[in-house]
Amino acid sequence: MASTNVNDLKPLAKQFTSLDIDDQLGVMALIYKEISGSIPADSLPTSSSDVQSIVGSVQKMSSEEQINALRDLLPANKTDQNETMLDPNPAKALPELLQGKSEVPTGEYGKLNPESKLAVWYLFAQKLGNGIVAIPSDYSPSAEAMQVFNSLKSMGQEQMANFVVKGMEELSSNITEPPKNAE
Repeated sequence: MASTNVNDLKPLAKQFTSLDIDDQLGVMALIYKEISGSIPADSLPTSSSDVQSIVGSVQKMSSEEQINALRDLLPANKTDQNETMLDPNPAKALPELLQGKSEVPTGEYGKLNPESKLAVWYLFAQKLGNGIVAIPSDYSPSAEAMQVFNSLKSMGQEQMANFVVKGMEELSSNITEPPKNAE
């Protein structure tokens, strides 16, 4: 019976990965708001040094940098390298580069297993508005994002938690295949 439930999540995971990145982040935030109280923190590797390092790196960034970091982290996979965030204005980017601008730990995050990625997002959700930038008050998820969320919500909290892990696996599997004819 459990495998049937997990199989029911596959189409939702595919729908989720087809959303734009801001809607993916919005769905993740809605899920965590819904289930955060029912996930025992000790069931996740939240105290792992890798998980703590990633969350700490993002917390040190400005609000704008945090938003961009979250956008970069969600689809990150094991072949990614850490990214340096610079201002798009070349006159401002050079001084930032020389000063050592914020680095997004996409490489470290991409190498994590799905449970550790879940722990990272669990900690982000716990810190929303208090260490991690809050969801903008003017953010409104798309109809497609709400469809994914409402479908999950109707399945219950356990399936929502399973979805987050499945979603992480789906994101990783969609990105890790190298393009054909790549040299």
